[in-house]
Amino acid sequence: MHNRRLFGGFTLIEMMITVAIVGILAAIAYPSYTNYIMRGRRAQAEATMMQMAQEQERWFTMNNSYNASQTSATVTNSNGATAYTISTAAASSTFTITASNSTTYQNDSCGVLTLDNLGTKTAASGSVADCWR
Repeated sequence: MHNRRLFGGFTLIEMMITVAIVGILAAIAYPSYTNYIMRGRRAQAEATMMQMAQEQERWFTMNNSYNASQTSATVTNSNGATAYTISTAAASSTFTITASNSTTYQNDSCGVLTLDNLGTKTAASGSVADCWR
């Protein structure tokens, strides 16, 4: 008579199938995650631009001209690296706020975003509706 011992556990084939499934899920999830993070940083840059525009309008109300010396701002990632650099170009009757993305840390499809004194929003590439949500 042949005495067989039954071992519990996984076979190599079962383990390889599990690894393949996890790999496929990771390949789908990671790009979605990075896109989500980029959209979040872009939204933060847009909020900063809107705040700077409000500051310009308050300055205009009190001084009858826009503030040419408004300070710039940055949006950083979790490591503290700059994702967007936001600057203002102002004259007495107009201003344009520009958010330039870092191609290293924020290489999204919208590129440079702008906002002017008339409330006009633009994106260097991509549609304004998709880039300014």
